[in-house]
Amino acid sequence: MSKVIRIKNLEIGQGRPKICALIIGDTEEEILDLARRSNDAACDMVEFRADIYEHVLDIDRLRELLVKIREIVRKPVLFTFRRFEEGGKVQVPLSYYAEILKMVAINSYAELVDVERSAVEDDASLIPMLKEMGVHIILSLHDFNSTPTQSEILKTLLTMQKMGPDIIKVAYMPNSKKDVLSLINATEEMTSNYSSCPVVAISMGHLGMITRILGEFIDSAISFASITRASAPGQVNIDNLEMVLNVIHDNYKRVFLIGFMGTGKTAVANCLANKYGLSKIDLDAYIEQKEHSSIADIYNIYSEEVFRSKETKYLRKIINKDYRVVSLGGGAVLKEENVQLIKEKGIIILLTANPETIVQRIKNDKTRPLIGDNMDLDYIRGLMSQRDQLYQNVADLVISTDDKTVEDICKEIVESLGFTL
Repeated sequence: MSKVIRIKNLEIGQGRPKICALIIGDTEEEILDLARRSNDAACDMVEFRADIYEHVLDIDRLRELLVKIREIVRKPVLFTFRRFEEGGKVQVPLSYYAEILKMVAINSYAELVDVERSAVEDDASLIPMLKEMGVHIILSLHDFNSTPTQSEILKTLLTMQKMGPDIIKVAYMPNSKKDVLSLINATEEMTSNYSSCPVVAISMGHLGMITRILGEFIDSAISFASITRASAPGQVNIDNLEMVLNVIHDNYKRVFLIGFMGTGKTAVANCLANKYGLSKIDLDAYIEQKEHSSIADIYNIYSEEVFRSKETKYLRKIINKDYRVVSLGGGAVLKEENVQLIKEKGIIILLTANPETIVQRIKNDKTRPLIGDNMDLDYIRGLMSQRDQLYQNVADLVISTDDKTVEDICKEIVESLGFTL
């Protein structure tokens, strides 16, 4: 299962947490007014909380309202019916709850449907049934009284993931700052080591408000905000949330350095780390450390195919660690799987240089397995031409390193990306 869920033009699970605006009201008039306003609001998607609607127990009137919402809203819609047991307004039999969700799914009234874990704990067949009808499932759990321990939260997330939803969501009420930290730590552990789908983690109330803006740090994929009326304690106004999330996103960029051998990736990464205090890692050096063998030896003893497999394996291991700068080997972007991994996590910067510059920089380097004894300008020019278009296609920013000092290149990167240092 992919960690990224694509709905229309929205990619949930990468980059800045997606802002979900609440459409919540007692009357049809109030609900439709918010639906119209959501089109111009600073949100990526909307959530319709059906249980607040005054006629929610009349399925025909609910259906008529959903048709109107569908006609108005231009963004992906999440349909939520929160039962009384999980903080909702009305108490209904599980059979009616399931009937409403199936009605929404089969008629495509929403792209996503919230399914409460407590409603499917004994029988999870509703999840694949709804997915077959064409909707994405957010499996949710809410505890308005307390927060479990970090290990218990992690266990819950793993259990929910095994039930087969597209996204898992947990929301707990903290009774102390330690409870908030337990949720943060459990979520980071889950998203770094175990998750195969996007995770949404919320600590409720004013104590837990920090988790609504911390999503990019712990890879929590969605943050919920109110246009006017909040549906849960601690929810933030949508304009304020957008401003804070953008500030964090713009100053929390992760840089991936790509390019042909000899373009200066390792030197630039070291300079960014030393001069600007950005944590860094060199993927090739990491592979050599873990394999207790040089890159050249891996090539020679095994094959390039074996090396590429190991490269992807170790890229996956470091991708969620707290490195701001990652220097990749020259062929790392030859695999589409690697490209998708790094595109989800940051900015791809291509360092370039003329073939003549490359030859001068690596002419005495005997550790380049693709070069071997072929330290020839035409040979290197041919290799570079094979990869150039691929590099250009995946890069977000291209910087020439010819006739520039490493310090000049680093300054150009920092100024281009707008880091706050």
